[in-house]
Amino acid sequence: MTPTGDGWSPALARAGRITACFQPPALCTEQNWDYIGIRGLLAVVLAALASQSRRSPDDVPLTELRQHCEQGARHVRDLAAAVVGEDLAHSLDTAPDAPVPTAGQPPLATWLWLTRLWPPQPPDDISGLPPVRPRPQWDGLTRGIARGHAGAAVDLLPTWAADATEAAMNTRQPPGR
Repeated sequence: MTPTGDGWSPALARAGRITACFQPPALCTEQNWDYIGIRGLLAVVLAALASQSRRSPDDVPLTELRQHCEQGARHVRDLAAAVVGEDLAHSLDTAPDAPVPTAGQPPLATWLWLTRLWPPQPPDDISGLPPVRPRPQWDGLTRGIARGHAGAAVDLLPTWAADATEAAMNTRQPPGR
């Protein structure tokens, strides 16, 4: 199974279900940076694990998924090599204007977004006046995790992805194993 073929869509779908166990339903939208990031990171890890073991992303046990996410960003990048190639897996900000990935796009689009650096949000003006120039946005997405941090999502979210997987493990009807 290749992650760019039949493996990517199931990985992304399962990652969305797992992330939904962790976040309130109102935040599980294509307009939420946290949801998009956690879902994307989980999808890449699921696709990589499925590819390495020649199984479906739906057959990757949640305990295994959580353990891999808990190992941090470097490990996620190592896994991503199976999905996007070695050079790209360890790159940063290859596509600074990478748009928000949609469900129909290949894993490369998700990875470019996950490795994108974000403009830091300027501090609030203590005078209470509106900013002189517009504040940078994260492509118009709301963001709760690491607000104002310029780091790439892949470096900020592995622990959150592990927590989302743990939440899925603790639901009454977990999404897969």
